[in-house]
Amino acid sequence: MHDTTTTETQRTQRLHREIGDYQGAQMIARIKSLPPLRYCGKFFSAPRAANDYATHVPILIGVARMREIKNVLEFGCGRYSTLTFLNRAAFPHLERLHSVENDIAWGETVNEMAKHDERWSLSLVSGHIAPSIADLDLESFDLIFIDDSKTSEERVATICAVAQKQPQRPLIAIHDFEVGEYQQAATAFRQRYKFRAYTPKTGLISNNKIDTRRLRRLLNTNARKLQPDDVEAWIGTFA
Repeated sequence: MHDTTTTETQRTQRLHREIGDYQGAQMIARIKSLPPLRYCGKFFSAPRAANDYATHVPILIGVARMREIKNVLEFGCGRYSTLTFLNRAAFPHLERLHSVENDIAWGETVNEMAKHDERWSLSLVSGHIAPSIADLDLESFDLIFIDDSKTSEERVATICAVAQKQPQRPLIAIHDFEVGEYQQAATAFRQRYKFRAYTPKTGLISNNKIDTRRLRRLLNTNARKLQPDDVEAWIGTFA
């Protein structure tokens, strides 16, 4: 009688193990059928903004409220970034904006819009921007903005060239920071933040600790009701 009971108990335990193994195998199969984690982010991201060229604008304005920004270096000039930097209400302390551009035609277009502001200078370079970074004193800037080039490979090279110099003073903002290659290139910096309120996303990186809590809170609270290119509204939000 004892042997029979023992045998039945063993059979029951084995059956439970087999059921558990089967359920575990099913779970593993389901996990394997899911896309890699780096692709899952799109399901939880903010939808792409109607004006996807301007999604960095609120972050730039917010940064100007976090720190006194007097000197800005911009890789890739733009209708939104360049003119926002030169907006005295958005950047009240700005004394110098230096833009580096390798699209000659686009640089000339922006030049027509900004050339009358004596605080602005433009360098047009032939080929990739990254090699020109060696001649720049990055420590003389409070903020560096990277939104250059027509290919991701070129922008990765720009980020890496900046990282190689290991600047300690400036904050560095990077547009389209949802791109994995840009995030990887930025890993040389000790602090890295990604603002998710708008897509394309904007990254803020630094070699020193920065407090982004207020900036994140105001972005997340207002992004659903404000367009990213509504400069005046965002200036009021961060006032």
